Amino acid sequence: MFDVFPGLAPLKEAADLLAEYDGWDELYDEAQLARNTVPVYVASYMDDMYVDWDLARETEQKVANLHVFHTNTLYHNAVRARPDEVLAQLFRLRDETLD
Repeated sequence: MFDVFPGLAPLKEAADLLAEYDGWDELYDEAQLARNTVPVYVASYMDDMYVDWDLARETEQKVANLHVFHTNTLYHNAVRARPDEVLAQLFRLRDETLD
């Protein structure tokens, strides 16, 4: 992305340094996520240009009580671009009325 978009070019060196650093603490407590009791409703976009589909599916398996609306007709910005459709699907999930 830093080579494709000229506006990002000044940030490339810093981004590379951050990407190479491996001393980060764990971002999430996976054991706690596996014990989650709070219902979580999410939309997952099969053709998302920013989120790898396989990684998203792997993450879904780690979170208990997660309810996922999978779609290949909506994309990464759907919550902003088509909120009525996304929210309707998520509320259907909550109400367990999806076909």
